[in-house]
Amino acid sequence: MTLDLFHPTSETQKDIINSAIVEAPPHNPGVYTMYNANDKVLYVGKAKNLHKRITSYRYSKSKKTQRMIAHISRIGFEVCKTETDAILLENLLIRSLRPPFNTVNKKPETYYYISTIRSGNKREFRLSMRQLEDYPRCYGCFKGHNRVRKGLGALLKFLYMMDKPIESAHYLPAQLVGRIAPMQFRVRHTDELGVMVHQLLEGSSSFFLDECTELVNTTNFVDRFTSKYFEKELENLSIFYALGPERNHQMKTTLGLDYSLIPQDQLDDLQVLFEKQTKELV
Repeated sequence: MTLDLFHPTSETQKDIINSAIVEAPPHNPGVYTMYNANDKVLYVGKAKNLHKRITSYRYSKSKKTQRMIAHISRIGFEVCKTETDAILLENLLIRSLRPPFNTVNKKPETYYYISTIRSGNKREFRLSMRQLEDYPRCYGCFKGHNRVRKGLGALLKFLYMMDKPIESAHYLPAQLVGRIAPMQFRVRHTDELGVMVHQLLEGSSSFFLDECTELVNTTNFVDRFTSKYFEKELENLSIFYALGPERNHQMKTTLGLDYSLIPQDQLDDLQVLFEKQTKELV
């Protein structure tokens, strides 16, 4: 930010912000948008009190904020009925406009469903970007290409190990050796494990994770590489469970949702509402 050497930073910022405010913001919740001279959106933010939040930029000490202020030409806003409405509108605008000075929720993501069906003496797991009507059980949606596919890949590897004990990753099927899970795979498991997997994918219990942890801790792997390999797979499954099924289950409970599957176009908004409500309860 280029500043006048004869004026302090706060005064220079104050002048820029004052000139950028075309209309005085009210003391209401809403969303504000900052534009450059070419009318390109630089930043989108929400506020309980638009007047208080927008005018606070006059005295910001953040280097990143100061860099943004140097490019601001106009500040617009939209009043919302409630803070919740403001949160949802902000989330929508960030996803659609992807402003350069916003860092959260602007990266395009992949949303998956995991479906299962009995196929002979095995269970088929299918990864898809839509709900599959011909599969009796479907879970999701889950956000994040790498996280979901690595998590499902780990789940399949552990199910395979529980059916056919192995001491080296080299004995895994070729489909499971890749960095991410195949879109479709069949594996045998007991009815008891089937219940645990169902509970894991719906986010109600981590019993299956406990079984996987016990398996990794008690198996005499042939070398250090294999031991580290399955420890990493356990980490992948744990991360997927915590940020996928478990969080979905917590969202449904906290927000009082009465549907089993979360639609792809609602997941981001529901996560924002869930995080807001969780913070209020702390």
